[in-house]
Amino acid sequence: MGDIVRVGAVACRAVVNAVEDNLAAAARWAEKAAAGRVGLLLFPELSLTGYGTRGEAPRPLGPDHAACREMAALARRLSLTLAAGMAWQDGPGTPEYLAHGLWLPSGEFFLYRKTHLGQRERREYAAGDVLPVFPLPGLKAGLQLCLEQHFPEITQTLALKGAQLILCPHATPRLAADDRRESWHISLRARAYDNCVYVLAANQAGGNGQGTVYHGGAMLVGPSGEVLAEDFSGEETLIAADIDLSRTAAARTTPQGMCRRFYALERRKELYC
Repeated sequence: MGDIVRVGAVACRAVVNAVEDNLAAAARWAEKAAAGRVGLLLFPELSLTGYGTRGEAPRPLGPDHAACREMAALARRLSLTLAAGMAWQDGPGTPEYLAHGLWLPSGEFFLYRKTHLGQRERREYAAGDVLPVFPLPGLKAGLQLCLEQHFPEITQTLALKGAQLILCPHATPRLAADDRRESWHISLRARAYDNCVYVLAANQAGGNGQGTVYHGGAMLVGPSGEVLAEDFSGEETLIAADIDLSRTAAARTTPQGMCRRFYALERRKELYC
C-alpha cells in the first residue's frame, strides 16, 4: 500500500432502532466501496442505531451485539476498514455513549466515545474522556464526531499524537445541502490546513423515521486545505479518493520558515488557558 491509501465516505440514511436495515444498507455501501478499491470507509454518526430526535432513543449496541459481529465479518470478508456510529453501552447498568466503531480486516476493533456533547446529548449520554489515535492499516486516524469539529483543540491534539487522517462523522439536520457545504468549507478545511492532516466527513442523508430529515454531505480535504472530493447533492452518496500520507510527513519535518509546515510544534503552551 505504501504512502497511498484510498478512503471513502458515505452519506446515507439511518432509521432509529432499525439496526438490521441500517446494517444491510451499510453492507451494500461497503460492497460498492470495496469494488472501487477503497481501504477505509466512513459512515455517518450513529449510522447503525440511528440518531433519536423526537421519539424513542436509539437502543445501545454493545460488545456482544450481533450487529458488531456482522460488521467484523464484513470488514474481514471485504478487506476493508469500516468506521460506523452507534449508541453504545459496555454492559447492563453502565453509562451510555455516543460512539464510533472501527472494524479492521484483521478482526481488531477500536471504539471512540464522543467527548464533547451537545446540550441535549448531555442529558442522555455520558462523555468519553480520551482522544485516541488509532493504528489502522496503512495510516493513523483520530475521530471528531459532529459538533466536535468546532473544537480546533481536538484536531490539534490528534495531530500532535500522530494522526494523519481525521474522521468527522455527522448526524446534523440543521443545514440544507448548500449551506452544509459552505459551513464545512470554512471549518473542516481550516482543521485540515492548520494541522497538515486529511479530514474525511460524512453526514446522514434522508429521514430517521421520527420526522427528522438529514440533508447529506460528504467531503475529503487534503493537508493544504484543498477539497479532494465532495458531494452535497442532498442525496445518499459515496465519495472516494486516494490520499498520499507522505504529504503529512513532509509538512511535519519541513524546517522552520514560511513554507507549508505543522506550526503547532512551535506553540507556547504556557500562554494558553
